[in-house]
This record gives sequence, C-alpha cells and structure tokens, in this order.
Amino acid sequence: MSAINPQKASQQNSTTAFITSLAVNASLLGLEVGLFVLLKSKLWRIYTPRAYLPPPDKRADKLPGGPWRWIPAVLTTPLEDIIHKNGLDAYMYLRFIKLLCTIFLVFTITTFLIVVPVDAAGIDSGLKGLEKISWSNIVDRRDQHRFSAHIIVVYALTAFVLWMIYREMNNFIKLRQQFLLSKSHTKLPQSRTVLITAIPDELSTEHDLRTFASFVPGGVDKVWMYRSTAGLNELFERRQEACEKLEDAISHLLTQATKVWRKKMKLHKKMQHKKRRDVEVPQECEVERPIPSLDLLNELVPLNRRPRHRIGTLGCVGDKVDSYDWCKKEIAETNEAIKIKRGEQVEGKFLGSAFIRCNLQMGAHILSQCLSYHEPMRMYDKWMEAHPKDIVWNNLDDGAFEMKTRYLLSWAATFGLIIAWSFPVAFIGTLSNLSELCTNVKWLAWVCRAPEIARGMIEGVLPPALLAVLFAVLPLVLKALAWYECIPRYSLMSVSVYRRFYFFLLVHGFLIVTISSGLTNAIGEIIKEPTKTVQSLASKLPGASVFFLTYMITQGLAGAGSALVQLVPLVLHYVKKWFLGRTPRQAYGVTFMMPAADFGVLLPRLSLLATITFAYSVLSPLINVLAFGSFGMFFLAWKFLLVQVFDQPDEAETGGMYFPMAVGNLFVGLYIEHLCLACLFFLRSSDEGAGAIVKGGFMLALLGITACVHVFMVHAFSPLYHYLPMSLATKKMAKKFEREKKRKEGVDTRDPEDDEIDLFSRHRIQSVRRRIQKKLKIKHQTVDLGLGKMEKPDVAIDERLKGRLSDSTVVSVSGPSTPFSKEGGHESIPLPEIKRQDTRDSTRSRASKKSKASSKRSRISFDEAAPRVSKVDDTDSDDEEEEDDTHAFDHPSTYQEQPWIWIPKDVLGLSEILAQDLRSGGVDASDVGAFMDEKGVVEVRRNPPDEEWTGGHDV
Repeated sequence: MSAINPQKASQQNSTTAFITSLAVNASLLGLEVGLFVLLKSKLWRIYTPRAYLPPPDKRADKLPGGPWRWIPAVLTTPLEDIIHKNGLDAYMYLRFIKLLCTIFLVFTITTFLIVVPVDAAGIDSGLKGLEKISWSNIVDRRDQHRFSAHIIVVYALTAFVLWMIYREMNNFIKLRQQFLLSKSHTKLPQSRTVLITAIPDELSTEHDLRTFASFVPGGVDKVWMYRSTAGLNELFERRQEACEKLEDAISHLLTQATKVWRKKMKLHKKMQHKKRRDVEVPQECEVERPIPSLDLLNELVPLNRRPRHRIGTLGCVGDKVDSYDWCKKEIAETNEAIKIKRGEQVEGKFLGSAFIRCNLQMGAHILSQCLSYHEPMRMYDKWMEAHPKDIVWNNLDDGAFEMKTRYLLSWAATFGLIIAWSFPVAFIGTLSNLSELCTNVKWLAWVCRAPEIARGMIEGVLPPALLAVLFAVLPLVLKALAWYECIPRYSLMSVSVYRRFYFFLLVHGFLIVTISSGLTNAIGEIIKEPTKTVQSLASKLPGASVFFLTYMITQGLAGAGSALVQLVPLVLHYVKKWFLGRTPRQAYGVTFMMPAADFGVLLPRLSLLATITFAYSVLSPLINVLAFGSFGMFFLAWKFLLVQVFDQPDEAETGGMYFPMAVGNLFVGLYIEHLCLACLFFLRSSDEGAGAIVKGGFMLALLGITACVHVFMVHAFSPLYHYLPMSLATKKMAKKFEREKKRKEGVDTRDPEDDEIDLFSRHRIQSVRRRIQKKLKIKHQTVDLGLGKMEKPDVAIDERLKGRLSDSTVVSVSGPSTPFSKEGGHESIPLPEIKRQDTRDSTRSRASKKSKASSKRSRISFDEAAPRVSKVDDTDSDDEEEEDDTHAFDHPSTYQEQPWIWIPKDVLGLSEILAQDLRSGGVDASDVGAFMDEKGVVEVRRNPPDEEWTGGHDV
C-alpha cells in the first residue's frame, strides 16, 4: 500500500476510466448502427412502419437505400412534418433536443476558447489527463485570479441560455395558440369540453349545472353527468372477458382442426405415393374437401380435445367447462342482461364529476378559469381538452377529501422511495472512484493492483450501466403511484410521472452520486483531518465529473444507438408474433399497431443530462463536447423514429404541455451550477481571502438574477399556454361572423387562409363518432360490405360472402405497394378474394384471378376501404364541425355494443359455420379480414370488422 501514490492513481484511473468508457461505448454504438443499417431494409415493420401501415395518402416517404443515405434524408425532412404526423408533443420534444444542441454547441466553443486555456496554460500542478483541463488544475494561490475568467464565462453563458429559453417559449406560445385555433382541433368536441370534479350535491342535476354555467359566452351545448352504473359495469366487464376468451378458444379450435386436416392430407399423399410405386396409377386422386359443418369440426377435434378452462377464482379453481360453449352462452346471457339493464336503467347516484361541452371554444376556456364554488374543496379541479379515450373512469368516483388524501399519500410514498433508493445509488457512485477508496481501505487493495483495463471497466462502464438499469425499473413504480393519486386522465398521469421521475433523477442521478463520489475522493483527507471535512469534500466535488463524463458517453453513444436499433422492441415484436398472435385481434396488434413514445419518461432523462452538463460546464469543460455530441445523436435518432416509426395516439396529445416543464428543468441546472460555484469560491476563502468571497458573491448575485428571470417567465407565459387568449378567440369569431354576413349578401367569402394546409391536421383526427362509437350492431342498421345494401343480415352475411369468396386470389389495392408484395421479398399466405360492387368509388382496384400454380404463394396486400361496416357514408366537410356524439363522455358500459367475435377464415370453411352458429345464438361474429393458413398461422389485412377501415392503420 505504501508504494501507491493516491494522487497519481486517481489521475491515471480517471483518464483510464474515461478512455475505456469511450472505447466500449463507441464500439457499442458502431455495433448498434451497423445492426440498424443491416436490418433497416429487411425489417420494415420495426424500422419504417409509417411508410406502409397508415392509409396510402398519409404514409411517410420511404428512405433511400444504402447504408448512409438515410441520414441526410432524415435531417432534411422538415421538422414541421412531425406536427402533421405525430402532433405537437412530438414536435416540441424534437425542438427541445434541438435547443439543447444549440446551447451546448455555444458552451463547447466558449469554454474551449476561454476556460480550457485558463485552466491549463502555464500551470504546472503535477496533474495529468482529464484533471489537467479542469477546475482542479488551479491550485496555486498565485493563479487564483484565473477564476475571474470563469465568472465572466458563466455570466455570458447564463445570459445566452436565458435568451434562448425566452425565444423558444415565445415560439411555443405561438404554436400552441395556432394548435388550439386550428380547424382540425376546433372541430373536435374535446376542444370545447371541460371536466369538473368534486361537484356538490346541490348541482347534481343537468338543469342545475346548465344554470350554473349560464354565464358562459355562447352557452352550454351538452352536459354529461357521471352517475353510478355499478351493476352494468360488472356485466360489461364479464362480457368483455368472455369475448376475449371465446376468440382465443375459437382460434385454438380452428388451429387444431387445420393441423389435423393437414396431417390427413400428408398421409393421403404418402399412401398415394406408395401405391404408385406398387401399382401403376394413372392419376393421383385428390382428397375431396368435405362440406364444412359442426359435425366435421367435432370429427377433426373431438370434445375431449377442445379448449377448456376453469370457471372459478382466477381460473385456478372450479369446474372445467368447454370454452366455446360456455363463452357462447355467457356472452348471449350478458348481452340480454345488459340490454334489459340499460332499458331499466334509472339515474344512479351522482358521483361528483361532470363533462360540460360549451357551444364556443372561448366559453370552455372561460369556464375552466372561473372560481366555481363558495366552499372549500369543491369544484376546484377543472380540466380542458378532455378526450373520451383519455378518461380514467375508475378515478372519477372519489370525493374531494379522498383525492387530496391519495395525493398526499402518493407523494409521501414517492419521497420514501427516494430515501430507500439512495443506498444502491450511493453504492454505484462509490464504484466510479473505487481507485481512490482502495488506497485507504485495506480490503480493497486488490483493486489498485488490478490491470488498468479491468479498473477502467469497473469505474467507467459498470457504474453508468448499473444506474441505467436501476432507473429503467423506476417508471413502472412511479406510474403505479400516479394511478393511486386518483388522476382522472391518462395524459395527466404521464405528466405526474414526469415530475416525479425528474425529481427522482435529480436527487439520485446527480446529487447522491456527486456527494458519494466526492466523499470517496476525499476520504483519505477526511481520515487524516476530520475537522476539515467540509473543505475536503468541497475541493473534491469537481472530481465527481469523471463519473458524469462516462455517464454522458453511455447515454449519448450507447443510448442514441439503442434508440435507433430498437433492440428491445425488435425482440418483443417477435415474441408477441409467435406467442401473442394466435387470435385475429392479437395478430392485428402485432401487424398494424405502431409504437408510441412516452414523453413523461423520455424527457426527464434528457433534462437530467442537461442539468448535469450545466453543473459541470465550467468545472470540466470536456462535458460540453460530450453533451453536444450526445444530444446531436439523440436528435437524429428521435427524428428518424418520429418520422418513420412512432405513431402518437390522439388521446395522449397534450398540445406540447411537456415543453414548459422541460424548459423549467433547465433553470434547475443553472441554479445548481451557480450555487456550486458560489460554495466552491466561499470554501477557498481560507486560501485566497477576500477575493474568493467577492467571487462567491458574484455567483450568488447571478443566482438571484436567474431566479428573477425564471419567476418573470413563469408569470408571463404560464397563462398563455394554459388557456386561449380572449383577443385571439374574439378575432376568430369576428372573422367568422363577417364571412357569414358576406355569404348571405352573395359576396365571395373565401379566405386565403382557407386554402392553406392545416399544419395540425392529423390523419387520425376524425369525427368523434368514428373514434368512440365504432362498435355497430349489424342487425340494427343497414350494412354495406361492398356487396350491395342489405337489411338485418344476421345470417345472410356469410351466405352472400360465401358465394363471393374464392381461395385463389387476393385483393390488390391501388396506390403504393406494400412490403408484403413479392418485390419486398416477404412470404405470405394465400388469401381469398373479396369482390366488391361499390359504385361510390370507381377507381378502387379489383382482384385478379390467378392460376392454381400461382395461388400457392399469392401476394398479400392490405384491404382497401371497403368492405367496412358503417351507418352512413362518412364524408366530413372542412367547413362543418364534427358530428355530435351523444355517448362521447358516457361510461362505455352504458352504450358500447358487444365487440364482434373475430374469427380467422380457415382453409376448410369452418369459420363461416362457427360465425353462423354464434349469430344464431345471439353472439355477433364475423370472419372478414382474418385468415388462417394451412399451418394454423393467423394473418390479418385490416382491423376488426366492426370498426371502420380506411385502407391503413387508422385508430
């Protein structure tokens, strides 16, 4: 131990750890990018699904071939296209990354031109490696005046950051206001709907609430009172579970029947081949395909081999029953029970929540801002932009006191988790400076004698990797706490997770690691001179930058590469395909559903990296280069993902409300930087004297200036992005009234703005009726399956489809070819042809018949817009508001019909028999759009038949 120089060991191992981490993560990045380049053109479903899955006119442009040509194609794609494809949240996410790239590019240039020469030029401190170009290199009292340059640089860079934040917030306010006033958004009823909770009993009727909201400009359009439907909810959930179980049982049943028939065919061919060897047979005899019937199904799959399940608790106890027969009876009974219950339904107990839809968007914003009630804990929570799919119905029936109690308990649990989490994080922090500890702790002396590469791996690669794994599990726990908090909207849960996660990362990913790493560095001096613990700790804190340098490398290089290659989604896709793709609905989810980004989890991680960089931007300028490179790679990776891969659901759209929180977190980084520098200057006063106190005072003054600017921006911008300004709303109304007046006078009222493309229009923004009331019962309406109009086709559907389906051809859709085609190199299954007689669109492509030889491997393509189930022709006018939906904010159990049992069409035609049998028993079922090949593999070409289909994935 006496032969070990602690100072030299520390310098050497810091540099070794950094270089090792850089080499390992650069190699990992190269491997990930190479894997991405190799798989990009082969696995379109993972890497470019937006080029194929949406409707043809809404698809992303295909990327050029070659290993590197995709990079300029992605970079030159207009950033505003993200708004049209994935909404304002996704666009502002990329704008935030771009903002960080700009900030840290300026930080890099400034610190390397000024701070690095000040720290290193003309100083012989004996330090080597990374320490030579850091704050720690200035140790001589005669060089203390050099710290003045640090103060000037910090002031200049802080002013630049504040200016950039102000500029970006101004841009965000304009974009959000344009988003709120855009045609595609104002047509949605959610833009005029306010959710109010904790309503007192004296306002428990619709009439009372209308009277309460009578002051709203334009008046109230509709009120939904949330009342107790407990008995109906139970029946509804029973039916949903039975439908899922029945679809699984039918798919399993048809798979067994198909495999048994295939074995019989193989045995027959084998016998024929044997006969041809023994006796000359003029022609091979084909097995005659039997007429599909329930008897044939029972013959192929005996009763003792049919799917069965237990009907007891959790499916573990109770009698075993035949799944098909039991589910068929259960669904029919619940259908009838729900129908009777709905007919007998009386107004249940009011549960304290209501949705109020105003006639004017301005009225909804005024209603959401008013002081509603004269007693505490009443009607204090009001939410704008309430989307029907975004509602957490189970969290609407709690009283104000219970919600407040849950809120306090939820955050108390969060703080408790932070305390408990500190122990493993502190251990990880000590690993980053283990070579310091080994010089003072005898049982760790083997670390000092270990090879440099091994120590570099332990200190440079292992800690960031362990920290990343530790924080990957955390969001799941935080989401559970946000759910317990009784938040009534899923999007608000994501916002709550954002706040908790960033606070968690700030404490554990920065403060605990910094303190534990600095404590490890200073442990030798603390043991020798316990009275100077604070001074020793402060002097060693800059040394913790080594861990954050390696952490930035890990997140920037390996993290960006991991986001690009999507290794986990790639593995999960094939796991789902082989293990969860047995039923048509499961196959539809695997085939058509694209992933979505959770900004409540992604943004805190980026904000932490920015906070760390701010804190060490002057102490260790090298971190600025790494931050700029990291955020640059993040920008490229996420722009690619949001253009080619991800598909953000409308119900999760907040209109960019994550952006102000992310910008607010940048102030936290500035605060930590200023406070740390002030403390370091004050603790140097024993050596430098009054000069250090003056420098510390300058940093405290800058801290105060930054705080004042922060407060100013919050007060200036917060009302503008939460609510629609009256000036814009009234201006829009005045223009609308003026156009209507001129239209009545016969004057051309076309506004040049009407000819402009709505930047915020997204292909999934359609009528509420399309979104919510998708489940339509055929027997209560006219159905167009592309086979002409027919009334109440309970049994006639399959009969008419049967006569128009063949086993040799498929539907060919006009427009861009899909990757299922032969040109794409993807194998497919033979699918039946669906001939359409639809006079509404003469341009629709028709199926072409193929020979038996070519029918063995036919080309698959997605179904075109017909056949589909719809009440009327779904044509929306740009000048008209979205059609009303009386059930938009009713509990689904009060109006949603039974989801159709989606059966895959098998080679024997047994699916048609099962569909007829189910419908005759009072269960809606269809086999449109789903197919099972001769091996029992299920494929789909569209969404479930009781939902509208527009020729691509369109939820």
